[in-house]
Amino acid sequence: MKFLVAAVLLLPTLAQADLLPEALGEFTRQEVEKAVPEQPALYEEYGLEDAETAPFLTADGLKARVTSQRFYDDTGAFSAFRRQQSKQGMYSGFGERSWTDGDTTMIHFANYVVTLEGDMPLDDHIELMLTFLPRVRPTPDPPVLAFVPNTNLKGSVQRHILGPVGLKEIAPEISPSTAAFHFGTEVHYAEYPTEDGVERMALFYYPTPQMAREQVEKFYQVEGVVAKRTGPIIAAVIAASSPDAAQRLISRVRYEAEVTPHYKKPQRSDDLTTVILDTFVLVGILISLFVVGGIFVAGTRILASRVAPNSLFAAPKGDGLTRLELDEVEERRRL
Repeated sequence: MKFLVAAVLLLPTLAQADLLPEALGEFTRQEVEKAVPEQPALYEEYGLEDAETAPFLTADGLKARVTSQRFYDDTGAFSAFRRQQSKQGMYSGFGERSWTDGDTTMIHFANYVVTLEGDMPLDDHIELMLTFLPRVRPTPDPPVLAFVPNTNLKGSVQRHILGPVGLKEIAPEISPSTAAFHFGTEVHYAEYPTEDGVERMALFYYPTPQMAREQVEKFYQVEGVVAKRTGPIIAAVIAASSPDAAQRLISRVRYEAEVTPHYKKPQRSDDLTTVILDTFVLVGILISLFVVGGIFVAGTRILASRVAPNSLFAAPKGDGLTRLELDEVEERRRL
């Protein structure tokens, strides 16, 4: 009920706002500024369209700063979320993904990344702000995430890379020409703690297996990189602590294609028992219609013969049969 009342009260302000609402419950927005990222080239790869930041204050002195970043699509917002996510903290329950570290909460919601610092507004007001963000474009998660080994990833560094700038920052050993971003390649990078040390692995996801097959030869030529191809994915372990550690990690990446057969919606005619039952039902309906129709016609003619005996609907007089009287006609002819 509180959430519904808040939605009604805040709807005008949210509808007029751009990336930030005019209020978050008791928090009132102050002067809005453009939020410029520290690495513009990197965020250009992510597809950053617009970003705003503003302080929010309450009458009793609470203060929060809210930053809203809008990206072209969900993948760019996810990449920025991973880039800004700290090693410490924990997941919380806002949007698609959210990360809380101390007094900072970062939320990934569709093609947005929203960061709140300082005193937190009520959860209902945060959810309301996400609901009324303008030009929200939700899309599925990057498909490569389904093949990332998730063991020992808690607290480790993860990045989602969409271009040469991001690749150079996290894996300079691999050149952009080897990755071939002009194919629309996406890269998911993670660091895995093992007994031999921290292993760095990047999964390069290509639009088709044929593209990955053509590029994997270039990965084999990169010094210090152990690579393998599975479907449209090239898994590359970078500067492994030992060949055995690299093989153990890379063997955990397996691509399994999902084939969806043509689905035919079941029809009633596919079941012989149902067809027989439907036939009996149809015959019963027809018999019922014939009986009811006969009673209706007969009753109408009997009623008409009593009320209007000379009308068209009245029953004929006598037995209702038309006799040709051929015998009488033959006798008359002979005479």
